[in-house]
Amino acid sequence: MFNSNSTSREQAEQAFIPVLVTLVSGEKLKGAIAIRKNSRLGDLLNSSDKYVLFKTNAGEPVYLAQSTIAIVQSNEKPSARQLEISMKKFDETNPYKILRVKPGAGKAEIKTAYHELVKYYHPDQFSNTPLPKEVRSYLHSVVLRLNASYQELIDETDREERLKQARAAAQHQPAQDSPIRYFGQ
Repeated sequence: MFNSNSTSREQAEQAFIPVLVTLVSGEKLKGAIAIRKNSRLGDLLNSSDKYVLFKTNAGEPVYLAQSTIAIVQSNEKPSARQLEISMKKFDETNPYKILRVKPGAGKAEIKTAYHELVKYYHPDQFSNTPLPKEVRSYLHSVVLRLNASYQELIDETDREERLKQARAAAQHQPAQDSPIRYFGQ
């Protein structure tokens, strides 16, 4: 019925999905169901296979007859990497990327982007919500980076505006007539 050579080869091509299985009898089992890599759980449950490889939380493999399975619910725990991935976005040193504006953006665009991001990340928004210390620290550091990036870009646009005004004023300024002096006089 079960060939040991094919079983070991098949196990190398399988992934395990954490699930909560409710049997027809009402018994609930926590563990993981084996599926072929790059396939879906639904494909396995709708296949013609009579048995499903199930590993209990204790790690023991059990073959369940599909006819005994009533309900299969995903039991995957959310990954904690979302915060880590999000934090990497703010490891950037380019203020344009931090504020998510294009280089050469005007003051109005910079202010709008800044205000949207600060409204989203500001720790005061979550003052009534109990958050872990790491999350509060993350929010605080994001707002500090947003503030620094905003100030850097506003200072840069102010310098560029002053420079443009000075150039425009220099072009429209008439040349001063200076008296001609001869050497030796």
